[in-house]
Amino acid sequence: MQNNFLITGRPGSGKTSIVERAVALLRERGLKAGGLYCPEIREGGVRLGFKIIDLMTNEARILAHVNQPTGPQVSKYRVNVENVDVMSESAIARALAEADFVVIDEIAPMEVHSEGFRRAVRAALDSPKPLLAVIHQRTRTGFIGEVKTRDDIKIFEVMPSTQAKLPGQLVELVMATLGKKGGNECQRSS
Repeated sequence: MQNNFLITGRPGSGKTSIVERAVALLRERGLKAGGLYCPEIREGGVRLGFKIIDLMTNEARILAHVNQPTGPQVSKYRVNVENVDVMSESAIARALAEADFVVIDEIAPMEVHSEGFRRAVRAALDSPKPLLAVIHQRTRTGFIGEVKTRDDIKIFEVMPSTQAKLPGQLVELVMATLGKKGGNECQRSS
């Protein structure tokens, strides 16, 4: 059964906003979200980097920054792999243990430098809990390519024609996966 719902699209297409809206709607229905998201760090209108934030605790650390002195370089940013390891493993493990569904924003080139991130994402993908994740659009190889070829995923591409309806679709899929939607009760075999 597909229980991993991945959102992809061009940069600036609204992927994160769609996931945020779906999470808000699911929370309104009494469901508990866990996982992580990686918002931009901006100063004076200029993007300087990204944070990595645990959805359940609001703990935040630097994911990547233009002034990060060491770490793998992705575009003009250097990745703080240690922060990604710690935050990914703790936030996703907490979500798998305590949340109704898992959120990962984003499975992308910066994050995959972390072995802890890759391990935690695999655990989330292998879990029966629904996963809402943003995934890098262009990458087709390596870990990201591996995720995209799994049988238990469904990929949604954000386009102007799909943008408005995607949050609602994701909510319905998560609810159905959890067996909380009227006639769409999920049958799971042990």
